[in-house]
Amino acid sequence: MSDWIKLLLSMSLSGSILAIVIFAIKPFTKHKISKSIQYYIWLVVLLRLIVPFSFEGSIMNNVFYGEQTIESAISENSSLPVKVQNEINPSIITTDQDSQVNTEYKETYNDENNYGRQFLSVFNEVALYIWILGTVISIIVTLKGYFWFNKVLRYANKPATDEENKILLEVSCGKSNIRLARNKFIKTPMALGIFRPCIIIPDDDFDENQIRNILLHEVSHLNRFDITIKWLTMIVTSIHWFNPLMYFIKKEINKACELACDENVIKGLNSQEKQAYGDTLIAVVAESKYPLSILQATMCEEKRSLKERLVAIMNYSKKSKVTKFFSVVLLLSFISASICLGVGVGSNKYSIKNLFVSTKVVEFKDVNKGEYDLEEISKYKTPYVGDFSKVFAIVNQLIIPDNAYTQRYISLETEKTPYGITIFYQTKEEKPDFSPSMLSNPNSDFNCNLRKNALILFSMIGNVDTITFSFCDSPYSGELDKSKYNCETIFSRQQVLKDYYNFDSIKEDIGLLKEALENTKKNYTLSKLES
Repeated sequence: MSDWIKLLLSMSLSGSILAIVIFAIKPFTKHKISKSIQYYIWLVVLLRLIVPFSFEGSIMNNVFYGEQTIESAISENSSLPVKVQNEINPSIITTDQDSQVNTEYKETYNDENNYGRQFLSVFNEVALYIWILGTVISIIVTLKGYFWFNKVLRYANKPATDEENKILLEVSCGKSNIRLARNKFIKTPMALGIFRPCIIIPDDDFDENQIRNILLHEVSHLNRFDITIKWLTMIVTSIHWFNPLMYFIKKEINKACELACDENVIKGLNSQEKQAYGDTLIAVVAESKYPLSILQATMCEEKRSLKERLVAIMNYSKKSKVTKFFSVVLLLSFISASICLGVGVGSNKYSIKNLFVSTKVVEFKDVNKGEYDLEEISKYKTPYVGDFSKVFAIVNQLIIPDNAYTQRYISLETEKTPYGITIFYQTKEEKPDFSPSMLSNPNSDFNCNLRKNALILFSMIGNVDTITFSFCDSPYSGELDKSKYNCETIFSRQQVLKDYYNFDSIKEDIGLLKEALENTKKNYTLSKLES
């Protein structure tokens, strides 16, 4: 599963968990805590559904990326028996000394695994387009309906009276950027627009108190940025169109918005004024639902929610300090839960510090041909050097610099920057026909093969800073002994960026990478160590 799918699903799952908890506790809290707090809690859910950031130890990050054990990382290589040396050093893995790895990495998988990887590859690509298509269609349909509705309203709008504008100015505390209009086609008041807000009221006969109550409600929506939140809700719903729970969340956010707005209006009213405000709601209740109401703030759109709002209005009383404290604690609890749930960002998906892996290989490709299966290698492209299974797959498909050597260990340096990979080679015989001293010749096949391997690793692994090839001039078995490796070649990402001016394009285009490999004649950095 690709990282973007994990991110999307983790956001959807994280928000859904919070929503389910809210639905579960609603019967116990809806009459106990402030309506505004209940609304803000839903906003926490909304933000969790759209904010793609999280701390590394979040629950969703562990669920979708969890720290891969060394055994699971290696287990993808079905022909490679693994022994984990937990009692000696849990960071070192060695293979059975008699084990062999097939020369073509893709052949180490059975047909079932091959089909599985092919299916996942196709699914990742197709799923991306399906999700994008669904999101785009959802947004376009919503916007088309909204702009059509606005266009119809504009043709039928007529200016409000001077007296109504005067009341609006008074209610809005002197704000002059809010427009007021009447419209014969609407049945309930509504506020539209973020940057140029407009309040539209039905072209009916309202008395002064009703006009005041209507404007108090709509101005409260504008002051609380409810229209902005409705637009955000639309975007989140479109992004998570595949999540059926999202449509219940949207409905609850709209309901909580109206209840919070009512509470904000009536907290300064006496009993008679509350009664008048409730009567106004009854007078303006809409007979039918308006299209795309997610993008406008109406005063009373659904009869089904009217009873709950009237009960909340008549039962409203100032909350005690204990209730206020409990409400704040509940809100903070959901914020904390949202942070703890997090999303699958993957930045801490591998916490292995320095990992040394034995990869004794008996047979390899013909290194003189210098052939790479770039299509296969690109399947394991990863932004993280700590993504062991993918890094292992890439390294295992690199060409060996010379037939006199065999790849023996891989080291991933991921504890701190600079992040690096070290590949350890040792000779097959005590006195090899080839010596690492040939590294001093930039035109040698040996040197060229290493530069090609480094270019592939930098292209396929996003955050690796250095690639080191280390050589031992005599064969040995057992755990890694760095003192036996008397020569190493170090390649840095900075040098690659300097040598390949179009490296950003190369790492994204297999064709350009293949061309670069065919023309690799670049200098390198060589560091020799004393034996």
